[in-house]
Amino acid sequence: MNSPLDAPAVWLERLVKDYASDWRGGRVRALDGVTLAVARGSVCALVGANGSGKSTALKLCAGLVRPTAGGCRVAGLTPAEAARCGRVAYLPEETLLPDFDSARGFLRRLAAIGGIDGAAAGAAVETALAQTGLAALADRPLATFSKGQRQRVGLAQALLRGPDILLLDEPASGLDPHAQAALQALIVRQRALGRTVVLTAHFLTPLEEFCDQFVLLHGGRVIFEGSRAAVTARGGLERIYRKEVPP
Repeated sequence: MNSPLDAPAVWLERLVKDYASDWRGGRVRALDGVTLAVARGSVCALVGANGSGKSTALKLCAGLVRPTAGGCRVAGLTPAEAARCGRVAYLPEETLLPDFDSARGFLRRLAAIGGIDGAAAGAAVETALAQTGLAALADRPLATFSKGQRQRVGLAQALLRGPDILLLDEPASGLDPHAQAALQALIVRQRALGRTVVLTAHFLTPLEEFCDQFVLLHGGRVIFEGSRAAVTARGGLERIYRKEVPP
């Protein structure tokens, strides 16, 4: 980890995150000493029950919240630095879109806000639309988009600045099987382009088809971490989940 080129895409070291629970100073620990390294150009799945710390981990990596203790590096930078220079992009579980706008118009506005000007903005928007399979729908009102199509707009938004690392919070939530398959193909294409993808998910079995690394969280702690081969050797992700996570 001495050279930035050798460093993991995402590196968490003994990461702790507490949230205030009441006005009297009570605290809830969302992450409790998480240590994790995600290799560059890989797809990592964070899995676990609601409240296990998955979304908090992504928000810390995106620079949206600060850790209580421990360290976090993204693309060799602090999360805030990585977000500022466009090295990392975050997709929340719910993508809020202006129904009155089109996908192309919405992305053009975001490009301008993000400091992408002129021809570069147009090229970035068209590339993002093409990568997410939205080119043919780009001028339709967003109000007419399905859940899966809206999710693809969110992904296009995340891709605008050409990030090295994508953080996707429950990207398959609410998608039908066809939309899930399209999302999976999109993620695989991002990996082929050399990008790193860290995602959270509730649907376990499909993840084994395309993810390289699996991290099972419970109570803010890592209780299993391994490669696809390690997951297969233990009978699959669902079997590991049932064994390791209390009902």
